[in-house]
Amino acid sequence: MSKRGYCLVSQQIRESVTSGFLQIPGQDLSINPASGFFVNGDLEARVQPGSFEPTLADEVFIIDTEDYGLLRPRRDETVYRTLLKIPRRKRPRKSIHDGFEIKSGSTYLIKLNEKVSPSNNEQGISLVRSSPKSSTGRLFPKTRFLADYNPGFDEINRLSDREIDLWLLVQPLPFNLVLWPGITLNQLRFFSGDARLSDDELRGEFLRNPLLYEKKDGEEIPIDISKEGISDGLRLNLDAHGVSTHGVFGLRARKNPDPIDLAKTDFYTAEDYFEPVIFKEDGRKLFRRGESYLVASNEILSVPPHLSAELRRHSKEGIEGRTHDAGFVDQGFKGDMVLELTSEEETEVLAEHEMPLSSLEFFRTSETPDKLYGQVSRSNYQLQQGPRISKHFKPFDFETAARNHEKLSRIVLVEDAGLLRSFRSFPDGFEPISQSGGEKLLSVLRNGFFHSRYDCEDDELVLQPIPYTVVFDSGGGVFSYIRTVDKKDYGDTRLLGKHSIGLGGHVTREDGPDYIPRCLEREVTEEEVRFSGRLSEPKLVGTLFAKDKPVDRVHFGLIYTIHTDGEVTPNEKSIAYSEFVPLKEVRVNFKGAETETWSRVLIPHIRSIYELSRAR
Repeated sequence: MSKRGYCLVSQQIRESVTSGFLQIPGQDLSINPASGFFVNGDLEARVQPGSFEPTLADEVFIIDTEDYGLLRPRRDETVYRTLLKIPRRKRPRKSIHDGFEIKSGSTYLIKLNEKVSPSNNEQGISLVRSSPKSSTGRLFPKTRFLADYNPGFDEINRLSDREIDLWLLVQPLPFNLVLWPGITLNQLRFFSGDARLSDDELRGEFLRNPLLYEKKDGEEIPIDISKEGISDGLRLNLDAHGVSTHGVFGLRARKNPDPIDLAKTDFYTAEDYFEPVIFKEDGRKLFRRGESYLVASNEILSVPPHLSAELRRHSKEGIEGRTHDAGFVDQGFKGDMVLELTSEEETEVLAEHEMPLSSLEFFRTSETPDKLYGQVSRSNYQLQQGPRISKHFKPFDFETAARNHEKLSRIVLVEDAGLLRSFRSFPDGFEPISQSGGEKLLSVLRNGFFHSRYDCEDDELVLQPIPYTVVFDSGGGVFSYIRTVDKKDYGDTRLLGKHSIGLGGHVTREDGPDYIPRCLEREVTEEEVRFSGRLSEPKLVGTLFAKDKPVDRVHFGLIYTIHTDGEVTPNEKSIAYSEFVPLKEVRVNFKGAETETWSRVLIPHIRSIYELSRAR
């Protein structure tokens, strides 16, 4: 065994358990002699290459920090005794047996099932350090580890003969979370002596085995440390170009009150909790004080089997504030580093490509772990690229977010869904509207309000009015077209290759003050198609509401008609083919074709819509 300090690895962590230093009540601690792993699969899954994951007990206290401040562990006193000094009504006790929601703005003290028994310290462990797990950190709770008789947070550095209980102090920030007994929020690492590599040792290690790689033209090239240098660890810089994520370089946490159940994986829609931050050469993107961001390093980290790494939570080189919430990196990890960034600067900070973020420290081991990250079941983030979200969410669609960012960030007209539906007698489908009814509806819409499409695309309490125009020629034919199949030419993949008989789009703030007429003019005669002949005045003949899909349920169709005596030709790449189809052939022409929802709803009514358009 090396005389220098080292960080314990998986097989040594098991020894600390079987020897009684790390006590795990109620678990089978027997070892499979063939593999050297715990027979208990659930327990073995908590042993990582260089860390161990403790579990929550069925006990949580809600701490009144307004009167008693932040609960701090104290020297020569148990955390429980410190807790008892707070009056009962200022520290209510709850069970999490059936799931318990912890809420943003409150502080919770949670007991862990495990204990540390220094009297069984056969391995000479001198330090135990804690960090939130990667999946926990990516949800941005402020999580601190407490231990009996140790006055600081996040480590045990005072070991005597007394048994040590372990606790977590958790303060949810942007998201509310649901806890259950037995889940894991943090991970522990064990050290014997000073295991940290000096800058000289790190430089020598890097020359033998590059640890950081830059991304260049799709290749991984070792960082040139003669240019970057090594000073107090290896520096990580911001990838503000979103190299691997279509220009999305960050995800900003949204204030969503719906709790995230930490027992669920691949469950939540990421876009409900995060909004994309897109890089633009001519646009200024700022990190704002108090907001939480997931960002990625411009470098790829590769941790060899004989080293482990840790990202500094606060760095003199980066933004003042927390640069990460989960800093441990196990042996065998490879991928971009994801940082959980929360700025505490007094002013906004411009996000610049390759700006310094934080530094990585590396630690030696005395043995190679018998399991590596990427080879164990909980290697959720191996080979991650860009600001990867936690395992609780379905994958964030970076490509769609980048492609539709300008569309979704547009401010569009909306109105109370109940108010708009009051103009209809039927719950869905096409419905004619009288002239007086149409005038009243347009009067209501003149007093509508505005949201970004990002915020209202899944909000069924408000509807986005869409003027949708059906064009007839002098012979009674209806203009029809087919959308392109190339998503580069038309960003909304929901409509690629589909047939349609209507032209239209969202009403924007720029269409004011006469919103609907101006939107009609812009969408129909300026953007989507070109007219070579005379046009009639647009006429509102009815409304349309569909329930087929979630996207349909947030839009309200204003069905207009226009007559022309000339030709109509596409003006955008989004239309691949167009023609006028005689009314009697419309149903046959569209039979079996993949048709846009609103066009499909209108086609059975096309004859009556034509007659309504000609009525005086």
